[in-house]
Amino acid sequence: MKAQMNDQAKPLSGALNAYDAAPVGTRFPVFFALVDQARQDRYHQTTDINGAIFAGLADISIFAQDVFRAIAKAGLPNDGRILVRQRLFQTGRVALGEVLSVEVEVGPYDEGPRGRYLTCHIAFRRANQTVPLRMVTQHLLPYDEAPTPGAKTPGKAEDPRAGMEVVGALKLSPEKVMGYSEEVGNRIHFDPEFAASRGYRMPLAQGPMQLTAMHGAIVAQAMPWEMDLEIRFLRPVFWDGELTLYSDPERRVYRCIDGNGKLTAEAVLHHLTTVDMEP
Repeated sequence: MKAQMNDQAKPLSGALNAYDAAPVGTRFPVFFALVDQARQDRYHQTTDINGAIFAGLADISIFAQDVFRAIAKAGLPNDGRILVRQRLFQTGRVALGEVLSVEVEVGPYDEGPRGRYLTCHIAFRRANQTVPLRMVTQHLLPYDEAPTPGAKTPGKAEDPRAGMEVVGALKLSPEKVMGYSEEVGNRIHFDPEFAASRGYRMPLAQGPMQLTAMHGAIVAQAMPWEMDLEIRFLRPVFWDGELTLYSDPERRVYRCIDGNGKLTAEAVLHHLTTVDMEP
């Protein structure tokens, strides 16, 4: 059911009620972003990626951080907001240092048992008006009184590793998590007391860390020219966690699995083109 942003809507946690001032159709201030070598190296160092596989091209997963920057520049809080789903539509390669405008529009809200869901549609536009990258993100804005996060569901789930092959790993640490999320500023990633106030035993790794790790595994096979990649973030990952990256043999489904064998994130390639073309 679509949230109508009216007086009957449940109160959100902390300062997140500020999103009531951003109804469907709201456009955030446009700003410009780029991924240069220094920025890319920083993100790859925190996600255990060999940056040489990008060979002078930008890692488009890093632009996901600019979505959070756009929200903050619009005067809306990052603290306590949780990314649950993201989709990337790439229609061209982006060079290192290439400047793109970041254009964000608020889509429909949904209501769920734990909170309100904010959808954003994002275009990354070149100076010549072409758009090599689009994203759609969905964020959970928790209610003031929400069910405890990470509650177990009944029944025995299938092993998410079945039929999959190991394609990488990501060993987290507080330093890596804080380094990856420093541009975002969400205290749930670096403040133990704030994380505890939201029901978590310690700060969480930012969801896009898993996106960057899985995207790195994709690029290790071949650098995409066109791509439609959908990611779901399914379980919290703490800043002391260890993840193993898996893929199906066709390299169309990628998964992050924690040390307990639990699926924390899954990426599905709906479309992929890897041709040898200049960006």
